[in-house]
Order: sequence, then structure tokens, then C-alpha cells
Amino acid sequence: MSKLLEVKNLRTYFYTDDGVAKAVDDVSFSLDKGETLGLVGESGCGKSVSALSIMRLIPDPPGKIVSGEILFKGKDILKEPEKIMQDIRGNDIGMIFQEPMTSLNPVFTCGDQIEEAVILHQKLSKEDAKVKAIEMLKLVGIPAPEQRYNEYPHQLSVGMRQRIMIAMALSCNPEILIADEPTTALDVTVQAQILELIKKLQHELGMGVIMITHDLGVIAEVSTRVAVMYASKVAEYGNVDQIFYNPKHPYTIGLLNSIPKLNKSKSRLATIEGNVPPPTSYPKGCHFCTRCTFAIEKCWNEQPPLTEVEPGHIAACWRVNEIDKYKEQLLAAVI
Repeated sequence: MSKLLEVKNLRTYFYTDDGVAKAVDDVSFSLDKGETLGLVGESGCGKSVSALSIMRLIPDPPGKIVSGEILFKGKDILKEPEKIMQDIRGNDIGMIFQEPMTSLNPVFTCGDQIEEAVILHQKLSKEDAKVKAIEMLKLVGIPAPEQRYNEYPHQLSVGMRQRIMIAMALSCNPEILIADEPTTALDVTVQAQILELIKKLQHELGMGVIMITHDLGVIAEVSTRVAVMYASKVAEYGNVDQIFYNPKHPYTIGLLNSIPKLNKSKSRLATIEGNVPPPTSYPKGCHFCTRCTFAIEKCWNEQPPLTEVEPGHIAACWRVNEIDKYKEQLLAAVI
């Protein structure tokens, strides 16, 4: 498989009155054609900022992509002029943004909003763009597409609005789809439908997909590889089986341990103690050290490198070679 996207040592900072917020700090990952990469972690860990950096949609000021490379089919799009990036954005790389009600424009019909990208990138006439928009509405499983074409976002349910967002993102047949929390606030039935729809369209169109979520269940269902992010950095990276069956970072283990287990009669859910440190004052060493049960002095003073623990599986922990000693008590029979 050829690499569609390579993110190398990406740093995106926000310059605020409280100091420099290092939202994404030395993050690297890649995406192959036809695969799904899951980005998972708590809110504020840098998942969405990584996606917005790929799209070059970081608001400047206060944000700035400080360094790194984002290679799309071998070409660094961070060095491309804005005109070229406008051609890539929406055409080659599509994105489903969070919160469809706020991402959709309330004063334009759903059809108008799908047509906009098609007219811009594919140079279709208004009539042909309408035909294409209705085809996209059918493709994403919206009933009565001719009627929905003329309706406004507030007239649709949350699930329908999410499908409109997917139709917009896929209208130009992109090679990469970035799905930023596409199932947040949806009930489990609609969530399953949206995930099944994305998988079906990925198979039909041959896209690479970056799935951003905090839901490990979604990651397990759709991902090929997984990058676990914590406080602006990648804590662990590997294929989905490695992450779920052989986690090597205390944070990954803590996330897995927090999944409710039907066969346990515990009165309380397992949690990761403490809070994520503010992005303007991360610890000098490992960003997870303030919450880690097994942190040693070195963890507080030096940032751990990403260490390969098996082929294709890396983790950033000074005690990665010892983690198996503690995994049983940490994991608490998750699988």
C-alpha cells in the first residue's frame, strides 16, 4: 500500500495571554490508501487540532503551525501557496467537522451547501451540481433526497444533519476523509448507521479515513491502526489488535480499564485519577507523569522517546519494558 499522508514532527501552538499553548507537540503518524487511522484520547489532547493542521485551517492569530511536515502523496502541503491548498481542501481531502448544527450554515439550504464545493472544485454548472447534490444525498441514505435538497439544516434531525455533512465531505470524491467526532451526540442506533455508512463509502470509493473520537468502541469497530494521544503528544501507536490486546502505555491501559464491563459487579467505574494539565504548563518530562501510578523521577524530568516494542508498535514510556509486570493489575481483565 502506498502512503497517502505522512505527518512528521508536527507542532501547532496557540499564543495566548496565559502563555504558549502547545496543542500539538511533535506528533507523527501516517495513513495508507484504503485504511482507517483512529486518533483517540481525552478532550483537549490535540486530535482536532491535528486534523485542522492537515487542512491548514488553524486560525492565525492566535494559532500557528510552528514546524513539521505534512506530506500528501509525497508533497509537503505546508509549503504550498494558499491557492493550491484551496484546491486540495475539500477536493482531495474532505473533512466532517464536529457539531453539524454549528458547521452547517443556517441560512442556506442543504442542497446549496453541497453544491458549493462541487461548483468550485469540479467546475460543474448549477444544473449539473444540483444533480450531483441529489446523488450524494441518495448515496448517504437520506430518504426523499429531492425534498431534503430544498430544506434548511434546522428542519432535519441530528442524524440527518450528520449525513448532510458526510455528503458535503464526499461530494468531490476525496482521497482522504477526516471524520472529527462524527458520532458524538448521536444515539447508538444512528451511530451504528453512520459508522456503517462511512465504512461502506470507504470501500466503494477507496478512501483513506482518519477517525477522530474519544470512544474506544468506535475505534475498535472501524480502525486499522490507532494513535493514542495525550496532552498534545502521541503516547502509543500501533495496529488495532496491538493497542487493544497488548497495550504498552499506562495511559492506554487506563483508557481500556475505564470501559464499563458487563461481567463485573463493581459499584464504581474505573477512572484515571487526576486531571489533564493545562496546555500552557505541561510537565517538563512525560506529560502523563502527574497521573501515572508508576512514574519515577526520570519521568518528571525527561520526555520519553517513542520506543518500538514490536514491529509497527511504539509507545512513549520510560518503563515500557516493565509495563507487562503491572499490566494485569492495571488492565483488570478488560478483554
